[in-house]
Amino acid sequence: MSEVESGTTDLPLFKALAHNLRNLPKAASWTALLSGFLVVFVSTTGPIAILYQAAAAGKLPIELTNSWLFAVFLGSGLFGLLLTLRFGIPIIGSWASTTTALLVTGLVDHPFSEVIGAYFGASILLMIVGYTGIFNKLMQSIPHAIIMAMLAGVLLTFGTRIFTSTRINPLMGLLMLAVFFLGRTLKWRAPVLASFAVGLITVIAQSKIDVPPLDFEVVTPVWTNPTFSLGSLFTLTIPIFLVVMTTQNAPGIALLKAVHYKAPVNQIVHFGGTLSLLGAGFGGAGVNLSAMTATIAISPDSDPNPKTRYFAGVVSGVAYCVAALFAGIFSALFGAFPVELTAILAGLALLPVITAALTDALEEKDFRDSAVVTFLVTISGVSGWGIGSPFWGLIAGIAVHKFSAIRASRQSR
Repeated sequence: MSEVESGTTDLPLFKALAHNLRNLPKAASWTALLSGFLVVFVSTTGPIAILYQAAAAGKLPIELTNSWLFAVFLGSGLFGLLLTLRFGIPIIGSWASTTTALLVTGLVDHPFSEVIGAYFGASILLMIVGYTGIFNKLMQSIPHAIIMAMLAGVLLTFGTRIFTSTRINPLMGLLMLAVFFLGRTLKWRAPVLASFAVGLITVIAQSKIDVPPLDFEVVTPVWTNPTFSLGSLFTLTIPIFLVVMTTQNAPGIALLKAVHYKAPVNQIVHFGGTLSLLGAGFGGAGVNLSAMTATIAISPDSDPNPKTRYFAGVVSGVAYCVAALFAGIFSALFGAFPVELTAILAGLALLPVITAALTDALEEKDFRDSAVVTFLVTISGVSGWGIGSPFWGLIAGIAVHKFSAIRASRQSR
């Protein structure tokens, strides 16, 4: 059995920071440097495409969109940089693209100020979970299969848009799909990045894109006063909190343990909640442990030595912070892309998540009925009392599960 690497988790805060900063030059390697940059490069393709789809759905002005991107990049960068230097292990920050996907419909039903209010609420819940250390108990209170079924229902639209957008531009769509699945088959580290490159080359060759002049000015964050409503609490705040915990923090922690790192669970959760709270007013979509891109930086491919691999986490954190300052460049580029390119890119970025969500939802026989009901109610779009379908999907699934459990208990007597 491989030895568990604890980094500097057992050292006091300032001694740990001094130790890791002092040893940072010795920890540097070309592979870790490239891995750290690749994490951010991947995040500026698929996950950003999801964010811009949500912004388009809410018809947000470019100033708010830039501020939103600034907040999620800066929060992700500070999360990874500070925790990596504190614990001496590669902790990769991110924002949950799955929670951003919730806003594609959420921004249609709720004003942006209520979305900001939902971010504040979800951040406070994350802080409470982290400070009290009840992460595991909370994850057991709602069946995992039902949460995954709700997530699959929320993300289904992104999956179907891959193919409806391919009908608009068959050549681009088919080439992007072919490259993506070729990359998956050959186990490339970032197949969505290769797919994006092929799609971009195709639309350039088709003269369907005009690259605008790029402005390298530093973004000015825009504050939005939060507003709160009962509908946004159940439709946005609670689903965002649950999705961050189950699809980001939980698998992210599992990934760290899988490569034999001692994961500081409570510190990760409450620090993410704290940074999320600080950035919420500027559009910060929540800061959490990466589950999609972390494998690029935390695996032995990044650095065979687990004691020096934290250099990749530092590089990733710094690169995120620099990208945050010039977020307007990404807005200009994505604004020039054809809608179908962005839609296919967002769908391919989420396709592995959709697959995993459906697999987890239907894996256990005892939860299949409740998971299917949750999935169907979520995709139906039903709402009531200002509360959207993700919440009603959870309620319906839990009700079916409880009913099935009572029936099974009576039959066993």
